[in-house]
Amino acid sequence: MTGLSRCRTVGAPYLLNDMMRSFSPHHLPSLTRSVESATGNGGSELDPRRSSIGFGGLTRPPFLVGVALAALLTLGACTSTESTASSTTSSTDPVSTTAEPSATTTSTSTSLATTTTTLPEGDVILAWNAYWSAWVDVRASDDLDRGPLEAVASSAVVDGALTLFERQRSSGLGPVQTEVALHPVVTSTEGDRATLEDCVLLMPSFTDAVGIWYQADLVRTDNSWMVDSIRVPRAGGCVPSAMADAAIAGYQAFYAGWTDFWDPADPDSPIIDQVLTDPQRRIIVDLLVDHESRGAALRGEPTTHPEVIEVRSPTEIVILSCLEPSVDYGLFDVATDERLNDVPAVRDGQRNLESAVMVLEGGLWKVSDLQGQVDFACEFSPTDLGLPSV
Repeated sequence: MTGLSRCRTVGAPYLLNDMMRSFSPHHLPSLTRSVESATGNGGSELDPRRSSIGFGGLTRPPFLVGVALAALLTLGACTSTESTASSTTSSTDPVSTTAEPSATTTSTSTSLATTTTTLPEGDVILAWNAYWSAWVDVRASDDLDRGPLEAVASSAVVDGALTLFERQRSSGLGPVQTEVALHPVVTSTEGDRATLEDCVLLMPSFTDAVGIWYQADLVRTDNSWMVDSIRVPRAGGCVPSAMADAAIAGYQAFYAGWTDFWDPADPDSPIIDQVLTDPQRRIIVDLLVDHESRGAALRGEPTTHPEVIEVRSPTEIVILSCLEPSVDYGLFDVATDERLNDVPAVRDGQRNLESAVMVLEGGLWKVSDLQGQVDFACEFSPTDLGLPSV
C-alpha cells in the first residue's frame, strides 16, 4: 500500500481572499470521521458518517440508511497465508470492460485497472473482476438469482452478498444498477491460494463512502480461481493509491504553473487550461484580467501538505492541504516591484487551510474548486482526515 504524498514544497504563491470561498473555522471539528474496523464473519457495525469540504463550503453528506451493511462484506474463513511472494502493482490507466447483462438488467460498466502480472497473478485478478461483474448483475436483478455469484465465489461470500442485497430490498431500494471501478493488487500467492487488496469504487455505494477497502482470499479449483473470503479492514472509505498520487500531482502542477500565468498576470496562458477547469478557472481568469490591466503580479511560494479526504467518483476527489505561506507572498507592481495593499502581509508562523476539488478531464487532474481559511491553526498531513491509500 502506497502512502499519500506529504510535505511537498511547490513553487507558487497562495491567493487568499479572492481566489477561494471561505468556510467558517467553527465547522472544522465536525470533519472528524469514524475509523472503526470490520472484523470477524459478521463484522462490527460500521459508522462511516463524516463531513466533507465541497462545492460552496463545508457540507455534511446525508447519512444513508443501512450503512452498517458494510460489515456484511466481511465474510468467509478469515485465514491468511504468510507468503512473501512478490506483489503486483497497478497502473494509473483503467481498462473498461462490460459485464454481460442478465435477463432483468441493463448493461453495467466495470473498470479494471491494467496490471502487469505473471501467472497466477493475472488469473487471480481476472477472477476478482469476474466476482464483481457477478455482484453487479445480482444487485441489479429482480429475483436476486445467486447463480452468477456461485460460479465465482464460495458459499459464505455468496450468502453475505445476498444478505446485503436482501436488506437493501427490505429498505425499499429495489434493484440497483451499479458502476464499479477496480484497482486490485495481488499481495501474496502460495500454491493454490492468493490474497489481494483493492480500493473498490462503487457508484452508488451501500455506504456514504464511494471507495471501500477490501482484502480477499482466493483459491484455485480444478477449473479456475474463486473468491473464498472477503474482509473490510477499515471503515470510512479509501482512495486508490494511483488515483491519489495522480490527483495530488495535478494539485501541485496548479501551483507549479502559477508563476507562468501570474507573474506577470497572463489570462491567455496555455498553462491555465492544463491545471484548471470551471468553475475555478473562471474565477482565476477574471482575477488575471484585472491584475493584467493594473500591471500587477502575484508572488510568493507556499509549502503545501496535501492529502485526499474524499472520493466522489473515479473522476472527482477532494484534497485538503495545510499550507505554509511564504513571508514574501503578496501582490506587486510589475514596473516598480512595489508591494500593493490588496493582500495582507503574512505573519510569522501563519498557516492557511485549503480544500481543492480535483476533476479528471482529458486525462489530466485539474483544480475545479478551491475553498480555504486564512491564518488557521491546521495540521500538516498525514492527519486523521486523510483516506488510506490502497
